[in-house]
Amino acid sequence: MNSDLLALLSDPEYHLNEVIQEDAEAESDRKNILSFEKVSEDGEVVGYIKAWHDSEDYAGFVHFDTQGNIVDWKAFDKSPSSKKPGSIKPR
Repeated sequence: MNSDLLALLSDPEYHLNEVIQEDAEAESDRKNILSFEKVSEDGEVVGYIKAWHDSEDYAGFVHFDTQGNIVDWKAFDKSPSSKKPGSIKPR
């Protein structure tokens, strides 16, 4: 998973707990798709995040609230004019 993408998901008021899928198919996709619970400082789950990284040039995430409604959804590709290798920009 692209560390630049995960840095965009960080929030000092919350932390992300990775949700590990147990089935074999999920294990094969694990390098490309990660799931997280967004947890408050008091331990309450306040949302969920699915992040993906399909190739060197495409990544993104979907942030859901606890009822499954989409809060935020972003897709990114690498910026060809970027000064920093591997940086990403919104599509």
